[in-house]
Order: sequence, then structure tokens, then C-alpha cells
Amino acid sequence: MYAGRILEEKHMEMENFDPLAITKVARAELEKIKEPHRRAILENFIEHAESECTGNYDRLIESCSPKHQTYAVYGCSEFQKSIQPQDVESMKEFYHMLVGSNVYLIHGEVEKLIVGDDGIYVEMMLHQLYPGEVIPAAFGFEFGEEGEVYQLTQRVATVFVFDEDNKGCGEHSWTDGVTRPEQLRKEDPRKVPEQFWNNPVSGPRQKPF
Repeated sequence: MYAGRILEEKHMEMENFDPLAITKVARAELEKIKEPHRRAILENFIEHAESECTGNYDRLIESCSPKHQTYAVYGCSEFQKSIQPQDVESMKEFYHMLVGSNVYLIHGEVEKLIVGDDGIYVEMMLHQLYPGEVIPAAFGFEFGEEGEVYQLTQRVATVFVFDEDNKGCGEHSWTDGVTRPEQLRKEDPRKVPEQFWNNPVSGPRQKPF
């Protein structure tokens, strides 16, 4: 699948933000694929992406291989590189942190989705919501407070790899460089998805309005 154009790096309006955007594209691609093995890994990718972007932690872990895991990100900060999981247990901890810290809500504008025999390549414009209080620790910027919501917009390309049982066993990603302050836009907290205020791991969040 190719969107037919190079996507611009620009923030999206909250009324268009859809955590299921990635899986909608993947489900449309699944309808075109007949070969059983390629269908199986794409079905796993759909389960994984849908679970991650809706904060369904147990289903997310179920989509991952219990045999081995390896994650990598290239072009990002040293901190982001350092927290990438390299085994099954650290993968579980990583995703628990991702959901619990409320940074799991992602709208992916998919530009390219290529399904191979043992891996899936996805290139997209990432739109990810961040609580204000997470910003300093995540990116080292001197802004962001509790109750604030920011949208990160950044181009990302990821190769998803699978084990012999068609379970996800790693993600190797490339970004267009270290996150810059201008890639984060402060949003009106009243316009973000209601789900942002009801974390599935840590519980309800206090609304600033």
C-alpha cells in the first residue's frame, strides 16, 4: 500500500484524531492478500496496533512473542534508545510504562505499508498525545505541566518482525531525527479524545476543566 504522496509533517486537528487509523489501513490491505502466511503476520500486526493504540495491555502482550524480543530506534535521543526492550520481560515493562504514562494514544497517517514474508514495513506520520508532565523527562524540554496535553508529530518508519508462530518479536524504527520542540503542539484539553482522561492501567485522570 502506498498513499500516493509524501505526507507533510504537520499537526492534525483533534476532531480528526483516530487511534484506529493504522488498523483501518491494515484491514483494507488484508482484504487484498490471499497468501496464508502474509495474512497471518498482518492479522497479528492489526491485533498489536489496535491493542497498543487503545491501551488494551493484556491483549497487547498476547500479540507479542513469548520467545524473544528486540527493539531499536535510530535517529532518536540517547534516552529513547536506552529504554528499548531487548527481552520478553523488559518488553512487558516497556508497554506497561507506555500505557500507564498515558502516551499510548496514537493516530498514524500511513504513507506506506508493505507486507513481506517475515516482516512488515510501515512508514507514517506519527501523531501521539503526551501529558504535559511527561514532556521534560521524555524529551528534555523545559515546558509541560500536569493537565496540559501535547501532540507530537513526527515521521517514523518501522520494520515489525515476527517469529515462526507469526507473533511480533521486535520493532526496528527510524525517525527523521531527535524530537524538536516545534514538533510538539499544545492542545485544548477539552478537544482530546475522552479516552485520554480514563487510563486503562493507572485509572481516571483529573481534567483541568
